[in-house]
Amino acid sequence: MNKRRFLKSRLPVLAAFAASAALTALYLTWRGVESADVAYVCVLIAFFASVCLAADYIRHAPLYKEFRGRTGALDDALLIQSPVTAEEAELVRLLHDGHRAFVSELAEARRNYERHLEYVRLWIHQMKTPLSVISLSLEQTPDWARPEETAAWIDSLREETERLAEGLDTMLHAARLGRPETDLAVRRTDLVALARECIADRKTAFIRAGIAPRLEAEAPRIEAETDAKWIKFVIHQLLSNAIKYSALSGRTRPVVRVAVAREPSGARLTVADEGIGIPPEDVPRVFEPFFTGENGRKTREATGMGLYLVKQVLDRLGHRIELVSRPGEGTTVTVRFETRSIVLSADLSRGGHDADHSASSAHLARL
Repeated sequence: MNKRRFLKSRLPVLAAFAASAALTALYLTWRGVESADVAYVCVLIAFFASVCLAADYIRHAPLYKEFRGRTGALDDALLIQSPVTAEEAELVRLLHDGHRAFVSELAEARRNYERHLEYVRLWIHQMKTPLSVISLSLEQTPDWARPEETAAWIDSLREETERLAEGLDTMLHAARLGRPETDLAVRRTDLVALARECIADRKTAFIRAGIAPRLEAEAPRIEAETDAKWIKFVIHQLLSNAIKYSALSGRTRPVVRVAVAREPSGARLTVADEGIGIPPEDVPRVFEPFFTGENGRKTREATGMGLYLVKQVLDRLGHRIELVSRPGEGTTVTVRFETRSIVLSADLSRGGHDADHSASSAHLARL
């Protein structure tokens, strides 16, 4: 701040001194004091005003110097160290707090951008494989006169198309996850029906992998306040992992169980497989982005983003996720809907409930 701007900012103080001098001169004149003495008093007032303004400017000079020395760069801005008054000190403190918060949010935004960019690159790489298989299959058309060869060719195309569709869906949800508030529709959702729908959607994958799905529910209808679309995405990711790693177990027709049950504080949905399990040292890191661990080396489809996206979705919805795994035995993932908005259907009679539950399980076993 230059001297002209400083004086301009102190115009109220100068006006107060001028008014004081004028009133003093009028009073002394009225009292009959000689003009020379009145002028002397006015000069003294002007002198003290000048001294006060000079002292004020000198006191603030270090702060003004800091202002002039700032370049406007992010790491240089707002880091003022020489406040003078209590108000300036409070303002500087608020600026420092805001600067730290801004730097922290910017760093987080950069990390998210880099993470998203890395995921896009990984996703593009992953999508190349099914596209290459489809392209190769189209170049090597089957002998249409041989139904078995034709069916195998169609199944291969269908499998790669499903892999493309699943990858596109995951990428779409990952993109939407950056602004979940624009894509949330929380309402009462039937978890049992949603789980049954997700299992039906994965029917072909279950059959292809030779895996038997089972749905176990305490009641025909168990509801929770959540977003059905995002929870469906979560269940699809959990089922995809269960199918993928159950197929590597070497068991004859392993089982993937989806259980929906009530709890004192709400409800829970569990997906349990009989796959290869996760090594104990990898379990604490399964929700980290791009972490595939030891099992990721056993399948070309592992991206390390599935469980990370699941955790991000559930965190935004206010639900909890727990994972327990034993190598060689399988993995169990539990989603807990702990809200007061959980609504469970009225209890049915024990016999009717058991009959419906058995019928549901028998139907799903045939999927």
